[in-house]
Amino acid sequence: MTKRGLKLPPPTMQERADAAIAARALAAAIADPSTRGQSSVMFLDLSRPRRGERHITWSNLPGFLQVNDRYSHACLPGWEYTRAEIALEMIPDLRALAEHGVRQCLPTNGKPATPDLFGSMS
Repeated sequence: MTKRGLKLPPPTMQERADAAIAARALAAAIADPSTRGQSSVMFLDLSRPRRGERHITWSNLPGFLQVNDRYSHACLPGWEYTRAEIALEMIPDLRALAEHGVRQCLPTNGKPATPDLFGSMS
């Protein structure tokens, strides 16, 4: 998991319900890839700097997005995952959001996503 987590308000009950649905759908898609549904692919050609991106979404995985080789979810804004991290980190993060209302705040390397200004985290 990379990037910095955004400073967001506490999750609403709707966000928690969406995270629960997303966690179940992703776990099912990992177990049986045919449950992902129809894929939609969009290619972006960006001019400055010259590069391109491929965005893929699936009909049965709401909020789940693949951009090139990185994965993200609408319920976890600001975080990106690798393919290997989906089962290891993304699904547990979605479950924690759904069950406990806890948003992810530590990246994979274990360092806080926001700087420790007052020295209270060490």
